[in-house]
Amino acid sequence: MTPAARRGYGARRMFPKSMLADGRGRVLLFCWLGWVFDFYDLILFSFTKGGIAHELGLDVTGSVAWIEGWSLLATAIGGFLFGRVADRAGRRAAMVASIVVFSVGALATGLANGFWSLLLARVVTGLGVGGEWGIGHAVVAEHWHGRERDRVHGILQAGSPVAMAMAAAVGCFLAPLPGVGWRAVFVGSSLLGLFALAGRWSMPGPDRAVAHAERLPARELFAAAHRRTSVVLLTILVLHMAGFWCVYAELPGALMRMHGVSPHDVGWFQIQVNGVHVVADVLFGFLAARFGRVRMFVAFCLVFALGQWLVLQQLANVTADFSTFTIAVAAMGLGAGTWSCFGALFGEHYPAALRATAAATFYSLARAVQLPLKPAVNDAFAASGSFAPALWIGIGCALLSAVAVCGLRSQGPARRA
Repeated sequence: MTPAARRGYGARRMFPKSMLADGRGRVLLFCWLGWVFDFYDLILFSFTKGGIAHELGLDVTGSVAWIEGWSLLATAIGGFLFGRVADRAGRRAAMVASIVVFSVGALATGLANGFWSLLLARVVTGLGVGGEWGIGHAVVAEHWHGRERDRVHGILQAGSPVAMAMAAAVGCFLAPLPGVGWRAVFVGSSLLGLFALAGRWSMPGPDRAVAHAERLPARELFAAAHRRTSVVLLTILVLHMAGFWCVYAELPGALMRMHGVSPHDVGWFQIQVNGVHVVADVLFGFLAARFGRVRMFVAFCLVFALGQWLVLQQLANVTADFSTFTIAVAAMGLGAGTWSCFGALFGEHYPAALRATAAATFYSLARAVQLPLKPAVNDAFAASGSFAPALWIGIGCALLSAVAVCGLRSQGPARRA
């Protein structure tokens, strides 16, 4: 075989035509865009909360932290509700409904005039955001199998850093412009609800898994057959969410507020770091298909902990040497590819009749646990005057995740899932 032929053969093995055939390319595109817009709406608040707090007369580390916490709690409620709708009525209807709800929340955020109206707006946003991740990964698990499933889950999860980069660009570059402001960007993001109208066209075929699945009550998630898996996955997700919301979500505001970095520099920093995160998410899916999910999950957790330790070493010099600090955070972003593992694990361990409920509920419930953590972390920032407490939390969460994932009962290598 010639070198050119070998390269072509390798590319076909990595991206076989069947991977996106039979309308599955449109399925992946719609699920990916839904997840991007979903997470963008949620994380945009992290980049604009300083301006919001200033205009509405709120305390960033007090009132606004609690608003963020309650919005994350709302994602747990939305995750369970939309997950049940997806398992019982159909994935497509639930996905479209969740997009409409979080778009209404974004519009209400742009129109908020005080603490209570802003709280209500963010709770509505959280309700809609709660269902999107779990439903999208349930759909992917039903259209792809074996090694292809790991690869496609990685591509779908890569929508998360894309959303963060979009939020950074809008929050740091567009919102501060004269005549724009935070209200305009939230009202503009609400127009993404129109995207839901394209959903029914983009998702080809019937909801086959729902139509042929035996209905199961939600309590089956903790029945004997699934109890161990549910406890382990929920534990790992709580740890991962704590690491994310303490480190990634707080880092932009902390750099500007405590370390004197300009919004312009923070914006470019976020775009670059999330570019690395996109590579990590996709790379994890391909490596998991080759070497196994749990093995790669442990390896990436260790890289993530090491990356945060490197960031900790550079923290004192962030103002004087921001470029070196960015390189350290990029190393942390490379380890964040572990998020690509969860969709495949839910697809492997749960039947179709529980898959969306399990994924959406556990993913969003892990967010809800951050309600008391958000104000506590802000208190730690105020006491220390540094971002270091969040990094130590992140390191601990990464190492504990690597230990906890070993408690999963394997159901065979990735190619048999």
